Order: sequence, then structure tokens, then C-alpha cells
Amino acid sequence: MITILSKIIKINELRAVGIIKNENEEFYYVLTVKKKGTKLNIVSMASFTEFEDLKKNTDQNLPLLLLFDGKGVLNKAIDFNNEADVSWYKNIDLNSIYYTSLKSLNTDFISFSRKNIINDTITKFQKNNFQIIDVYLGSFISAILINSIKKETILSNDLLLEFENDTLDNFVKQTDSAKKENYLIGKETITNTYLPLYATVIDFFIKPKEISKTKIETLNTDEVIYKKAFKYLGISMLIGFLASLLISFILIQYYTSKNATLNIQNIYTDKNYQKILELEKQKENKQKILLESGFSSSKFLSFYSYEIIKIVPHDVSLTVLDITPLTKEAKTNQKLSFEANMITVKGETYNESSFNTWMESLKKMNWLENFEIISLKKDKKNKSQFEVKITIKNV
Repeated sequence: MITILSKIIKINELRAVGIIKNENEEFYYVLTVKKKGTKLNIVSMASFTEFEDLKKNTDQNLPLLLLFDGKGVLNKAIDFNNEADVSWYKNIDLNSIYYTSLKSLNTDFISFSRKNIINDTITKFQKNNFQIIDVYLGSFISAILINSIKKETILSNDLLLEFENDTLDNFVKQTDSAKKENYLIGKETITNTYLPLYATVIDFFIKPKEISKTKIETLNTDEVIYKKAFKYLGISMLIGFLASLLISFILIQYYTSKNATLNIQNIYTDKNYQKILELEKQKENKQKILLESGFSSSKFLSFYSYEIIKIVPHDVSLTVLDITPLTKEAKTNQKLSFEANMITVKGETYNESSFNTWMESLKKMNWLENFEIISLKKDKKNKSQFEVKITIKNV
């Protein structure tokens, strides 16, 4: 779980607090930094002589790196080519001290202090709700900045670090604690007092192999990540709740307005429903009449008239062209009855051959289902009188 969270939630802003003890007083130096990508920016630098002032002027939500130096912190160079140093190193009880060491060729530069001295200060910070994520001792750690500073000596707090070929070779403790040196790292100008604090931040983010230190089990970086995750989750939930509340309010207003509109429409709907039923009934009756009359065809009645007339030979005369004729004589107060899909044609001709040709042409009409010659007779003048019934296809 913490592996996943550490990839999502990263510590990109923190404070390094230097605790410098003298004989009768204690100084606090605070360096606040912010990491953007691979760039490290100094946000602020401040110093305090009282813990209460530090507490009042420092945001306790940011994680802290503590650096101890001064009284109670011892500095030593352990030359592994020197038997006395090797013997001293073998006899030291690492379980009784906190230490930070810098490995340099055959020499280890180590700063160390008794645990109880450091634990008292850690407890004081923790009781005042500071989130401590790591602890460093001494000023040797500034040696990791040599590639950025490019000098033969570096003043780190009150230790003068001496280098040979960019490797820490020796150190000298300065008696003049008021002496100050400025160093330009990138675009940042840092004094010797804040230089080891800046180096602790570099170590926290980069973890150079030459630095080793005591791992304090009571300090847990994971706890800071969990707190940040809980904070973000709480903020997200609060924002989600407020957003849901706002959406609910907007929807309530919207649907209240809609409901009022629907209530008004419902009043009119009740009145109009019976009217709609009546109109539907009228529609059904009219459709029924159309079906009975044959007027429901997809083609206009004039279409059939035109189709019949255009193929009539010039020597055939039509006297009657009745589309959907009445089945019986119309009488007052009686329903009209039509012969659906039927056309009655009456006419006369002196040339029966032309009449036969016309009948053959009618057969070819794709809308014609059938036709029947009702009568064909000649009068005294040898004129043929005919009556034909044509049945139209249902389309």
C-alpha cells in the first residue's frame, strides 16, 4: 500500500532545521525548500534563539529534517590505515549513539552524539506536532556539495573542510563562530550556517552512497505519506460532498420547476384526453370510409383517368368514365355505398378492331388487376356500343 501511495504522493516540500548548541544557549536555523522536477528551490531561510519563536513562526504541516551540531556532537576522522583509529572504531558501541558519517577514500569522517541528548530534542519537537522524518549530525555532510562549489576548502557551520581532488581530506574546527562565508550553488546563495542544512535535503532526495547514518526506528517517513494521503482524501471527500450537495440543490430546483410545469400540463391533458379520443375515433371512421370508397389508393384518381384516356384510339369515343361508382342509386338520408377499386367505362366505336387494340393495351397496365366487357352490341347505324368494368389492384 505504501509503495503505491509513495508513487502518487511525494514529499516535494520540507524544512531542514539546524539545532546548534553552545555552552549556554541554543540556536535554531530553518531552511525551507521546494522540489520541482529535478530542481531544488530555496523558499526561505530564518533563524531563532527560542524554541517558542520557532514553533510560532514555522508551519508544522511540513515534514522536518533535523541537524544537530555544536555542544554534545563530536567530530572525528577515522583513518583505516591507522591502527589506533581502527581499534577505536571497533570498540565504539554504535547502539548507544546516533551518528552521520562521510566515507572518503581510506578515511571516514564521523559526527556522533549520545542517544539521550538527541532523543530529548526529538521528543520536544514531536510533542509540539512537528513531523520529523530524519535526523543528521555534524557538518561533514556539506562535503557532498563540493562538485557544485568547486573550492579547496568549505566552511560548513564552524568546521573548515579541506579537499584534495574534490575529496574530503581533513577538517579544522574554527574558533571564530562569527565568521561567515557565502557559497553560490546554481542560482542560490547559501551561507556556511545553512550549507549543511542544504546538504541534508540533497541527501534526503538523492541518497548519495558516501553518506551513512543511524536509522532511527521511531521516525517513519511512511507516516507522513499516510497523513498527506488522509489529508488529500479528506479534502477530496469534502469537495465531493459539497459538489454533490450543490448538484442536488440544482437538480431539486430544476425538477421542482419541471414538476410545476408538468402539473399545469396535466390539468390541460385531462381536458384534452377526451378530445384526443374523439379525434382518434373520427380518424378511424374517415379511414374506414376511404377504404370502402377506394380513395385510399396511393395514386390520385386522376391518374387512372389519364392512363385510360391516353391510350384510347382516335376512332373510339368514351361516353362514361366512372371511378369507384355507386353500387346503388343515391337516396336522401341513406349512406352512400361505393364499389371500391372499380372503374366503369362506356363508349362507342365504328371500328371493333380499334376497340380490341385498346383492350390489349389496357391489359398491359401494371395497376390493372382485371377487366370485364359487360356488353358489346351494334345499333342500326352499325355503331358498336360497349361497357367495360376495370378492377384496380390494391396498392
